[in-house]
Amino acid sequence: MKKLLLIAVLFFAGTVAYSQSYGIKAGMNIATLDGDDADALDPEAIIGYHVGFVAELRIFDNLTLQPELLYSIQGAELNNKRYELGYISLPVMAKFYLNDNLNLHLGPQVGFLVSESNEIDEDNSNTLDFGLAGGLEFFITDGLFIQARYSAGFSEIAEGRDITNSVYQVSLGYMF
Repeated sequence: MKKLLLIAVLFFAGTVAYSQSYGIKAGMNIATLDGDDADALDPEAIIGYHVGFVAELRIFDNLTLQPELLYSIQGAELNNKRYELGYISLPVMAKFYLNDNLNLHLGPQVGFLVSESNEIDEDNSNTLDFGLAGGLEFFITDGLFIQARYSAGFSEIAEGRDITNSVYQVSLGYMF
């Protein structure tokens, strides 16, 4: 797990070296858990946050690739207890610009579990979370942007449990 995390950080660092622009972003997560086993637990959404770095590589005039390196708090409230998962996430978004200020983005992401509270099953927690994310981004000024995104996890958060992450994100960021 540590080797994969190191590879992800090195990938992001290498991408920043060749990027046309880079920036920072932070925002709010509205997170819950999905799946048949999650439904039986009746999860309620929690408010978390995300913060991190972004880089953008122009491929065509209206298509860019944006890798990100984020710390993200996800999870849900289960039986009146806050179940919190802390991930180092590496989304890689393909951004399709509709005009100079507005784009749609979609891409895969991998998350590395680095912390958890009120564990569902501490012996069987998965340390990797693969998923798909997509959303909308609007540049308010040349560098300042606002972003809305949904991320759906494909990996079970614990072995043998049909429970996956589901996260809505709203971000504010700045590209340098």
